[in-house]
Amino acid sequence: MRIIQLSDLHLSCQPLYGSVDTLAAFDRALRRVLASPAPDLLLITGDLVSKGAPAEYALLRDRLDSLPFPYALLPGNHDHRAGLRAAFPEQAWCAGSLCCQRIDVDAGTLLLLDTVVPGEEWGEVAAAQLDWLEEACPDSRRVLLAQHQPPFLVGISGMDAIRCRGDDALAQWLARHEAVEALLCGHVHRFVSTSFAGRPARTAPSPAHQIALQDGPLAYTLEPGGYLAHDWFPGERLLTHYVPAEMSTTHVYRH
Repeated sequence: MRIIQLSDLHLSCQPLYGSVDTLAAFDRALRRVLASPAPDLLLITGDLVSKGAPAEYALLRDRLDSLPFPYALLPGNHDHRAGLRAAFPEQAWCAGSLCCQRIDVDAGTLLLLDTVVPGEEWGEVAAAQLDWLEEACPDSRRVLLAQHQPPFLVGISGMDAIRCRGDDALAQWLARHEAVEALLCGHVHRFVSTSFAGRPARTAPSPAHQIALQDGPLAYTLEPGGYLAHDWFPGERLLTHYVPAEMSTTHVYRH
């Protein structure tokens, strides 16, 4: 199956910072997705909107309802759990306060882990998250784990300061669950590829603004946005493509 991973939309009713039109950026990314072979699932890994406002979730709902394929949502530190549940009540939210989801597809199971700490930019895998993982993780199916904040360093000091805490506990849990094949994250506004607890680990870029790859205070850049396309085939390791959100012309080789 093919999973399209978008992240960090930061949808807003007006441009962010006076110059970043996140809604236009999301629309560009959706046009690119729709012009490609249809995915089996659209996965959006957090920071869906800018302020967690109902009007922002209404913008997101309007766009997603028009898509011809299913989607699954995960909150980030800019989201509001109650607002997200209210706007998308049909999502397979777990019981309790966390906005986790277990999504079963033909290829396996996706575990969408809510690592949000209300009022903070950093995330955490604490007892509640581990309890949900233990209950939701299947024993006999392939599994992909998704969460907003990555539990690993990305080499940008400002982002590393607000990564997901509880990484040791998560690594210990993964050591006991070999069915989990890879970790998919957002939050960083850049494509980063590494490994965590022996698994491939990726962060998705934003379709809008990117975090500047530099030392010092956090800064954003208007580098082209993008998304990730994950191919998850039986008997094969997860294959990930970086896709620029801007449409481009395809030229056929002629010999």
